Amino acid sequence: MKMKNGSMVCEISVASDAVYVSYVPCVYQNDTICYAVKRFFARCGKLCRECTFESWQNRVGKRKKKNCRFCYLIPALLMELPGEWVRVTGVIDERGAEVQKIEIFPNYPLPLAA
Repeated sequence: MKMKNGSMVCEISVASDAVYVSYVPCVYQNDTICYAVKRFFARCGKLCRECTFESWQNRVGKRKKKNCRFCYLIPALLMELPGEWVRVTGVIDERGAEVQKIEIFPNYPLPLAA
């Protein structure tokens, strides 16, 4: 799925070896969860701007390090998924944003250890 911000475009994808973790009863298949996450990223203005800009910087060589990791905690209702919160982690490179892990929580999760 493509994300577009002005003249900058990048892809949002889910890694083939992505990890799906649900701490709530979830009847959705992994491809449905994957589609919900990609659609949310493509439609959310702030995430779309951040991801396309980071990807563009990687493409044109404006950064010293090539990959930028991200971790977003989003209310599950906005993605139309079960539970209360969804944590999405991944990496942004010159091709775009690649989601590597999707976690669905029944309540607000503890922060990730650094």
